[in-house]
Amino acid sequence: MPTPDNASFGSNSVSRPSTKIVATIGPASEDRIVQLIEAGLAVARINFSHGVEEDHRRRVEKVRTAARFTGVPIGILADIQGPKMRLGKLAAGERRLERGQEVRLFEGSQSDDPDRLPFNFPGFRGALKPGDRVLLADGAVELVTQALEGEDVRASVRRPGPISDRKGVHLPDSYLSQELPTPQDRKHIELAQDLGVDFLGISFVSRAEDLERIRDLAPKMILVAKIERRTALDNLKGILEATDGIMVARGDLGVETALEALPLVQKSLITEALKSGKFVITATEMLESMVHASRPTRAEVTDVANAVLDGSDAVMLSAETAVGEYPVEAVEAMGRIAKAVETSQRYHDLPRAGFRQNEPTFSNATALAAAQAAEALAIHKIICFTESGNTVRLLSRYRVNAEIIAMTPNERTLQAMTILSHVRPILCERETSLEDMLHEAQNLLVERRICLHGEEVIFVAGVPPGVSRSTNVMKLHRIGEPTRMH
Repeated sequence: MPTPDNASFGSNSVSRPSTKIVATIGPASEDRIVQLIEAGLAVARINFSHGVEEDHRRRVEKVRTAARFTGVPIGILADIQGPKMRLGKLAAGERRLERGQEVRLFEGSQSDDPDRLPFNFPGFRGALKPGDRVLLADGAVELVTQALEGEDVRASVRRPGPISDRKGVHLPDSYLSQELPTPQDRKHIELAQDLGVDFLGISFVSRAEDLERIRDLAPKMILVAKIERRTALDNLKGILEATDGIMVARGDLGVETALEALPLVQKSLITEALKSGKFVITATEMLESMVHASRPTRAEVTDVANAVLDGSDAVMLSAETAVGEYPVEAVEAMGRIAKAVETSQRYHDLPRAGFRQNEPTFSNATALAAAQAAEALAIHKIICFTESGNTVRLLSRYRVNAEIIAMTPNERTLQAMTILSHVRPILCERETSLEDMLHEAQNLLVERRICLHGEEVIFVAGVPPGVSRSTNVMKLHRIGEPTRMH
């Protein structure tokens, strides 16, 4: 059972947190990816909203090269832009709106009248009714709709502030039907598939149908629905059924919902994702001060810790690593915070997800049995053989205190498991019998110093080997003893 080049790097380096770290790769970090991996990077995010195709291709190749060099599997998340609503070009450029001032909103790319604001997207007039809020500059300025007058919408300023060209617009009280994926998204989905990335982040999802259209375009990709609209909260059940995972995208979500409600919304989203057996990433401004500072604020440390305690599979860095001055230090800080939380009794005492009655499969039952046995016997490693990654996903959602060693002969599955909490993915050869599979795995794990002679572990596998979603065997085993099943 051969191992990747430099495979010992990943197993001998400083221990990595169970909660995975997603970091955005940009100008500040694309030449420091090996250092990011050493610091704890698990998934590299490529933001397709910034840069051109050449940038995305170069960064994906640099991530793959660094992963091969270090021997640590690194997933890649391509984040597509979606139908972002923005102002057009204003008559006076940047200006300030004052409380009580009346303005008119119209569809257009630019305005010659300082009291008429161009909205550079269609359909908003039909979505607005008197009393609806209109948020500008990503929530810094608030308007209230007064009346529809001809082609314009008359509104008054409730919360004053500056606005400028191309700033974001939100309509939190309205449902605006927008095309998803956009024509630009379709091009980016084709590029993501051509680059062989592992995860596709879908911006501004409103309902399950948005994801179904994208699933038709990219049937083999793992979809991450970014929850950043109120309509997504209203349609969460259907979205969770249609997606593979979600991202709690607190930037736009914090504009469309009341700021004081955001912490409870975050906790609710993470809980619902876990109940549905889907992974969840918590994102946006987690260590924002580290764009310019070498250490985070105490409030940011608490924020990351709470996201881990909430049950996030992963926590994400955006500008901190894309354009920040301390990208490696930001990943290191996030890793230290996560590990500190994960060693606490409070983390160990968190409620565990129960058996999902709508997934009454052998795989789910075996995963639950392995999780309960590990807890009862204080076993620290569950070694799971997987073709598709499904059983590992099920094990991960039970949030056992044991580490899940996920062994697969499928490189695509290897990359897909990089986002799952408590999971260490390892590439192995496909064996023809269960006994050979256990024997070769035992040798590899000892060789790589992942397991020690005499250590008690749990094996989870399927018979016959090599068949996807056939998990039906759990074996309590002591490393070094014969692996025969009879």
